[in-house]
Amino acid sequence: PMLRALMSARNIAENLLATAGGERRLTDILHISELLQEAGSQLESEHALVRWLAQHILEPDSNASSQQLRLESDKHLVQIVTIHKSKGLEYPLVWLPFITHFRVLDQAFYHDRHSYEAVLDLSHAEESIALAEAERLAEDLRLLYVALTRAVWHCSLGVAPLVRRRSDKKGETDVHQSALGRLLQKGEPMDAAGLRACIEALCDEDIVCRTPGSTDNDRWQIAAASHAELSARTLQRLLYDSWRVTSYSGLQQRGHSVAQDLIPRLDIDAAGVGEAAEAPAMTPHHFPRGASPGTFLHSLFEELDFTQPIDPQWVQEKLELSGFETRWEPVLTRWLDTVLHVPLNETGVSLSVLTGREPQGEMELYLPLAEPLTAGALEA
Repeated sequence: PMLRALMSARNIAENLLATAGGERRLTDILHISELLQEAGSQLESEHALVRWLAQHILEPDSNASSQQLRLESDKHLVQIVTIHKSKGLEYPLVWLPFITHFRVLDQAFYHDRHSYEAVLDLSHAEESIALAEAERLAEDLRLLYVALTRAVWHCSLGVAPLVRRRSDKKGETDVHQSALGRLLQKGEPMDAAGLRACIEALCDEDIVCRTPGSTDNDRWQIAAASHAELSARTLQRLLYDSWRVTSYSGLQQRGHSVAQDLIPRLDIDAAGVGEAAEAPAMTPHHFPRGASPGTFLHSLFEELDFTQPIDPQWVQEKLELSGFETRWEPVLTRWLDTVLHVPLNETGVSLSVLTGREPQGEMELYLPLAEPLTAGALEA
């Protein structure tokens, strides 16, 4: 809703459609707005939603059906619609394969010619059936007009010598009872040859009569699978993978943990590795350390509303989703509450007074290093 309101206020749709490829870009924007709306209902804050969008831009899930590229328009697709639904619309090409079909009446239901009241004749009198048949034919003629006037460039009609009822005269068809047959055969019963003669009499440079060719009744079968030998391509260039992305915490711990140096291209927010106590105390200082716990704690602050009390149920759900024990919930709840309410200066201001977009995430900074470096050398 927010993006659509912004697009309406700024006339974004009109401006995009006035440019080359604008329909494609507008479709993508509307698609993104739908994904953001769906994700926003599951996230706690606007910052979390921005983080979600950035993550999916960097790491798109091509297997997700919701993230597949959508067609900007269905005008190039084959559309199957009823004649009723097509009223008022236009199509470049139109095919009417069953245009000679008609509905056989099973009851004498019609409207009185004087009072226009609906009448159902349960006796099935011939006069009543004739009146009902006339109404059916009138409606079919109206729909035929709608169908024939939908095409811009081309319209194909499927005409066949249909037989719906038994006839005393051998070879006669029931096409004359359909709307198209009424126009072609003037309401007179004819056989297949007579029907074709009526069609050919209308042919000119704009109307062509063609007989469909024979159909192939063979069932489709899967082509035999190829058993060509597969082989891996030979690498033709050198790959340099002796680099990584580290952090200030990682530089501080350099030399204390060999494992930190063995993990390539990871954002290491590592802490010290010490011997675990047999019965660790439940305090913030004993919370698991390392890159994953650090990222988890960062995500909590990114999703928190600093002005609202910490919800223990929310903390417990976050612990479960991230694979941590739920027994840390009371510790984290008190810890987060303390961080939000601790005075930052002599005026007593704290993070809990920040609202809306006032909280700002930490700025990302990348520093290329050609030689080994420690935190002490960086601060010197």
